[in-house]
Amino acid sequence: MGLEREKDGGSALNNSEIDLECGPEILERVVLTVSGLKCGCCETGISKALRQYPAVANSQVNIVLARVEFDLDVSRSSVPAVISYLSKSTGYTYAVHEQPTGQILDLLVADPTDIHHAGRPYGFPSLKTVRIHYDASRIGARDVFEYYQHLAPNQDIRLAQAEPSGSSAVGLEETKRAFSLFIVTLLMTIPVLVFAWSHTRGIIYDHLSLALATIVQAVALEEFVPSGLRTLVHSHLFNMDLLIALSTSMAYVFSVVSYAFLIAGRPLEIGSFFETSTLLTVLILLGRTISEFSRLKAARLVSVRSLQSNYALILEPGGPIGPTREVRQIDARLLQYCDIINVPPHTRIVTDGKVLYGGSEVDESMTTGETVPVAKGLGQYVRAGTINGTGQLIVAITKLPHENSISTIAKMVEDAEFTKPKIQVLADQVAEWFVPVISIIGIVVFLLWMFISHFHYHDDWQRSTMIAITYTIATLIVSCPCAIGLAVPMVVLIAGGVSARYGIIFRDPQKLEVARGITDVVFDKTGTLTSGTLQVIEATFHNDRSDLKAMISGLLENDKHPVARGVVSWLRDETWKDGHNRLYPVTMRDIKSAPGCGVMGVCELNNLEIRAGNPEWLGLSVLDNHDTQLCITIDGEHSATFRLRDTVRPNANSVIQRLLDRGLVVHMISGDGEGAVNDIAHTIGIPKSHTRWRTKPGDKKDYIHDIQCKGGVVLFCGDGTNDSVALKQADVGVHINQGSDVAKSAADVILMTARLYDILILLDLSQAAYTRIMLNFGWSFIYNILAVLMAAGAFVKFRIDPRWAGLGELVSVVPVIIIAFQLRWIDFAQEYRGMEWRQGDEN
Repeated sequence: MGLEREKDGGSALNNSEIDLECGPEILERVVLTVSGLKCGCCETGISKALRQYPAVANSQVNIVLARVEFDLDVSRSSVPAVISYLSKSTGYTYAVHEQPTGQILDLLVADPTDIHHAGRPYGFPSLKTVRIHYDASRIGARDVFEYYQHLAPNQDIRLAQAEPSGSSAVGLEETKRAFSLFIVTLLMTIPVLVFAWSHTRGIIYDHLSLALATIVQAVALEEFVPSGLRTLVHSHLFNMDLLIALSTSMAYVFSVVSYAFLIAGRPLEIGSFFETSTLLTVLILLGRTISEFSRLKAARLVSVRSLQSNYALILEPGGPIGPTREVRQIDARLLQYCDIINVPPHTRIVTDGKVLYGGSEVDESMTTGETVPVAKGLGQYVRAGTINGTGQLIVAITKLPHENSISTIAKMVEDAEFTKPKIQVLADQVAEWFVPVISIIGIVVFLLWMFISHFHYHDDWQRSTMIAITYTIATLIVSCPCAIGLAVPMVVLIAGGVSARYGIIFRDPQKLEVARGITDVVFDKTGTLTSGTLQVIEATFHNDRSDLKAMISGLLENDKHPVARGVVSWLRDETWKDGHNRLYPVTMRDIKSAPGCGVMGVCELNNLEIRAGNPEWLGLSVLDNHDTQLCITIDGEHSATFRLRDTVRPNANSVIQRLLDRGLVVHMISGDGEGAVNDIAHTIGIPKSHTRWRTKPGDKKDYIHDIQCKGGVVLFCGDGTNDSVALKQADVGVHINQGSDVAKSAADVILMTARLYDILILLDLSQAAYTRIMLNFGWSFIYNILAVLMAAGAFVKFRIDPRWAGLGELVSVVPVIIIAFQLRWIDFAQEYRGMEWRQGDEN
């Protein structure tokens, strides 16, 4: 991440350290993990610090995952300089979040120099971790591991323990730290509470209370003051840390003053209240511990990587493939290509592969949301993380753990977790003003109670001041912006994990918010509403060239369009029926694709230009019908015509009807002919007025744009490369995973299965997430209003004592977490499973 460009590491905000005349921008995306976060409102200070740094742009902060992401102009600054500046400005600790792109192997060795001097394979002492990067396509993990084991047979070289992801590791450390501080302060506080509540008074008990309260206050100051002061000085924000430090210090100082008067023989009427400052600190730290644990638990529960098995049973070489062949257990990280694994009944499948032996039913609910097991047999594919049923499977692995289905889904989910829904902006603005407003309220409460106590209750100024301070402390402490700060990111995190379990990946979480407002749903036809497996039902050849089929095959064999695949498959079958073993495609050059129209190329043997596409593009007059037509021209001469027929997905009718029942307008657009488009539209219940045919990629984009200009919010669902611009134009672009990688990169949401009813789940999940975000905001608002009023003494019979005000964070944050976690308890697919349709063997 640009670490090699390290310059001096000081605060890069200083103009002398940022050269503004370094030429054009060179942007790098940087991801940092953050340690030391204490509550949900920490994000405000970090965000403001990033906005003030000239070389940083497009910054995102995820408080739940404890990560920061931004674009850095490395021509003006460096990553170490940004880290130094952020650490100085906010008081938190930052580190580069490394994401290895290739395969890695972590080994524990006694002497790392042995590994260094060993070179590379193929052309309990204190153990150190050595990270080895290698190309898994050229050498296997076991080969690397065994090479180094043989190098130093006397050393205890072993695999290092698998490290948790960066966010989980940071979350675990923060939870441990918060829990440790809580335990230490609790042990110091219990005696103080016993002395105070048992009315055991005496000079010795006051001495002990002072000593113990001083230790607790020292912990509180160390925990809250440094970061609070840094944020105040560098970001000009008066944050919750400083508010807590001020409140606990007020209680402690006045207890010390009261203690001093007691020692001097002039005890104050109000007495000392060391239990207030100590109990405040303990309860605040308890709230922080629960909050940290909840964030850690949330990150772990939604992590798809938890589905990855740690061990695998591989078949030893030699002997027939079957259940009797000898196996041995290895760490899953040591799997390599060409391995064959044994999957016993009721165990999790380690990685993606193809069944070589056996049969069983596999529970794929953890990655697709489907509760009905899927039958798997010879030649069919299985996915990592799914659970085998009662049968035994022998599987040839096709993907290693770092690239299998689990890793692919997890990577997409993790990449998406930074982006904020627009509603988060409101939460950030409220959190930024929350503490200053509460501080002003605290001052008002102090003045009011001081005057009320003196003039209404006729107390002397000393007692009035002490009473006012107790109300002020309670008011300042009981308020909590953490619930507001966590209201959106906690729901987004849980919703992202829940959607991933249904095979729905939000590449842009902003669309989680947008989807609930959809008014129009636009479908591409081929491969989306239809199966995308076209079959040739009629072929007409207009000349008798012996090499015609070979030239057509040569032009279309690498084309992934469903029409091209259907024609090539038919040509191969016809060749076999004619008594020939196989069709040998002619080599083509200068192949060019015209999206939405066809493809052209030049034959290497005779330099003839061959085109394959729709009749309109080729300038041919062909009678239109209800089938898809592909015409072939050779040097402009019409040489062949293929009629192909597609089938509607069995659940398309039901999905379309449910969308219509919700009041949504459903459209269908296609590059196919009018007859084929209208036939499908009639079959599934889409009005002809909402269909378009012979649409090129630009036409699809314009069609969506026209709907948006009329006030519509559009969801577009497609799968092909020619759908890419439409996916970008739509308010929510949904890609069916079986399509092209180009379309996938343009989409906002990816459906990992070919189920159309995932669109319905997507809409339901969006509404459910939005509802819970609103509930969280509502609870945060109600809690803070009521809690502040009760702490300030607005209700005569209901008052929050300063000692218990520290429970504020716990009481405010726990409901937010519970509301967010409710998403995990909803079965979003329950009412749609009757429409289930599987394509059979899915890769």
